[in-house]
Amino acid sequence: MKEKFVKNGEVEIQYIAVNYSPAETPVIIIPGAIVGAEDMYNDIKDYIDFYCIIISIRGRGKSSSPDKGYSKEEQVSDIEAVIKEECLDNFYLLGHSFGASLAYYYSIKHPEKIKGLIAVDFPTIYPGYSQEWVQYVRNNVSDVSENLLNGMVKDGVYEDFADELAKLDFKKLFIKGSGGDSLLKLETANKILEKLSNSSLNIISGSGHEIFYEKPFEILKEIREFIS
Repeated sequence: MKEKFVKNGEVEIQYIAVNYSPAETPVIIIPGAIVGAEDMYNDIKDYIDFYCIIISIRGRGKSSSPDKGYSKEEQVSDIEAVIKEECLDNFYLLGHSFGASLAYYYSIKHPEKIKGLIAVDFPTIYPGYSQEWVQYVRNNVSDVSENLLNGMVKDGVYEDFADELAKLDFKKLFIKGSGGDSLLKLETANKILEKLSNSSLNIISGSGHEIFYEKPFEILKEIREFIS
């Protein structure tokens, strides 16, 4: 594992490269709404055996937390900064939870770079966050950037990506937990599969929304099979 940093304008972005191999196509991993690269890495480090890059989008992990600049365009630009720094022109893109929203949007903007898309436990939308969500996070999670929380509410505008994703030919894997707290409901997932070509769904039994924490071996097995 190697920790790296790259500048995206005035914002410094932290990312972690794991199992680097110039012969492999990497998996770019975008964690959830308030999750940094190290948190994600710690969940999967005992089981991961393929080349991946985990990114702390602005406001998460050790990345800068600017006082403004949390639109989907600005957050996705953090992904592009890492891609350019690593000189990558082809990769798999994976997003968990809100990270899937950023992965969807990046895929729509840069489809020529995407070998495959993996979306973990989130519908094909960009959510709008509320003050109630902010208060819930404040009450239940420590050490979360106030700039991030406020920016997610201020700059977040709901958008459905399904129609745009349906135009893209690369393969797409949706993974959901079997538990009641899964954010990708089975009915929604089936509608997505009907609309999107070259797409499939895998359900991780015995897990809820936090699949990487609850079932790291099982989800990494699914990812490994998808990229091979």
